Amino acid sequence: MSDNDDLELQALQRQLDDAFETTRPRSAFEDELWSKMQARRPLWTRIVDVFTGLFEAIRAAPAVPAAAAAVVLILAIGIGVFSAGGVHFGGGASTTSSQAGGAQYNGAFGRLPAPALQPVPIEDTGGPKAAAPAQQSGTNLYLGPARLVWAGQLSVATTSAPVFRYEEPTALDADRFATALGASPAGRTPGTLGVYTGDGFVLAVSGSKRQPLAEPTFSLTPDRSRLPAPGPTEADTAAAFLTAHSAVPAWPSVDAVEQIGDVTQVRYLRQFAVPGYGFAYLVNQWGVRYGLAVDLRGGQPLQATGPLPVNLATANYSIISADQAVRSALASSPSAPSAAPTIRLTSAELVYALASAGDHSFYEPAFLFSGTFTQNGSTFTKRVLVPAVGPQ
Repeated sequence: MSDNDDLELQALQRQLDDAFETTRPRSAFEDELWSKMQARRPLWTRIVDVFTGLFEAIRAAPAVPAAAAAVVLILAIGIGVFSAGGVHFGGGASTTSSQAGGAQYNGAFGRLPAPALQPVPIEDTGGPKAAAPAQQSGTNLYLGPARLVWAGQLSVATTSAPVFRYEEPTALDADRFATALGASPAGRTPGTLGVYTGDGFVLAVSGSKRQPLAEPTFSLTPDRSRLPAPGPTEADTAAAFLTAHSAVPAWPSVDAVEQIGDVTQVRYLRQFAVPGYGFAYLVNQWGVRYGLAVDLRGGQPLQATGPLPVNLATANYSIISADQAVRSALASSPSAPSAAPTIRLTSAELVYALASAGDHSFYEPAFLFSGTFTQNGSTFTKRVLVPAVGPQ
């Protein structure tokens, strides 16, 4: 073979070597492939491999003292089990079910019942009917069918919101609450968890209601013959009354005062904190903000009524976008009759609404849309509630 042939063969060999170098698996590919293969194997098989490798290592090192080998064995068993099983330690609050990272919105409570507004009966003529005065908060509410048009702005930056869950309280829970207020049992009446008497007041505690939907509540009625002089304002009088009976709400709220006939109602409108958004109001089944209310007549308290304090567990859920909420609101009345009014929804906000699930209930985020229309000389308000929690 000539020298030229040798040079050609050497050149061909270098080309083949270069080709194999450029087509071989990327760096660490073998280790990555082996790790994935190991991860698919049953947990027990991986633990057996850990033990086997450990025993082989100890047998190959006879100079290691027996006590030291035992310590290494115990440590290796523990590390092998937790590593093979993917177990990791981390902190967390006892009442919080959310997790960090990609699993933050895992919906720890599982599938949730959807909050909804309660329909108001419609007159046979097709005209709207307002809610009862006690329910309307100064507004004629219309929850009947309508052709809806969106004419507002809605912007919500956050992509998640907390959901709150509570267990239905028992008579024992009611007794504890009454004791904290300085009241003693005075019997039970139908529809209540207990009735109690204290120094100058009567306390009644009730469980959840399904129709109309309501969380557990308490009502505190004073002996008006023993009330102190009114404060400078209705709000001052209400605050002094609640403070005197250890009934000041512990949750965030905004005060509002409304006159209903000869009764002045001081309301502590409940709010829930939403990270990345701010505070969202709690609304009832008619879309009206509510919380704890103190009724006054002649400047003196008549009664205080509000949600019974309960332990709330919390879990983060992903929520739909503002655009998705708008589309859902417009689609909420797809088969409106020809006589139904056309209503422009002009405002929307993130709120919280109650949803019942039997022996426990939830406070869930939702989008509340509102708009007004006029018919037969009367102005009505249309509200649409869209659950904010995304597909589950």
